[in-house]
Amino acid sequence: MKKLFISSALVLASFAAHAEGDYKPFVMFDVNSEKDEKHSDIVRDYIGANVTVGVKGPNKIEYSIKAGVSQKDKEGVQTISDNIELKIKKSYKLTDTISPYASIRLGEKIRSNGNHFTHYSIDGGVKFQLMDNLAFDTGLRNRNALNNEKFQKAYGRTPDYDSSLEKSYTYESVRLHGMLLFDLDKSNTIGLRYSQSAANDYEEERKSWRLHYQHNY
Repeated sequence: MKKLFISSALVLASFAAHAEGDYKPFVMFDVNSEKDEKHSDIVRDYIGANVTVGVKGPNKIEYSIKAGVSQKDKEGVQTISDNIELKIKKSYKLTDTISPYASIRLGEKIRSNGNHFTHYSIDGGVKFQLMDNLAFDTGLRNRNALNNEKFQKAYGRTPDYDSSLEKSYTYESVRLHGMLLFDLDKSNTIGLRYSQSAANDYEEERKSWRLHYQHNY
């Protein structure tokens, strides 16, 4: 599965670099800071960074791949995870100011201990154009592992792996977000997003801030 994602990333990146006509490439960089919803101590903070490359095609369909790394400081021990994710997004234009969208994603989470698992998500939301260069985006994301046993092994989320746990956990979560988008010009956009997740696993219940920059070619 990891080789498939890497190969897909190379193909999409090459396609984006040479896209012409109805296909317009874009690249996005983002940084984020997250905190476990049920834990307020500083050692449970997360930081992360991602880069996304993709193309905007006909009929308001986008194809992209995102690669990123996140670091968590748990009880004084830093852990690092890598993630790579493929995404297809379809947007619709109801009016000049209201554009709903839906997307599907397939990703691979790779832990520093070498364990990994595949996850998927379904997104839906609406983008509201407030002014010529200012928009507000809000939506929901549902995410889960294709095989929660692999997630449990990777994170030690069952009593068999962690004797302090009273039950087994799954990766499933639902996230709500709100984001302001400001167009610097026709090719460059910056955004600030706040999101909050509800999850089966207590470490996946998070509050998050994300700052991103996107360049459209």
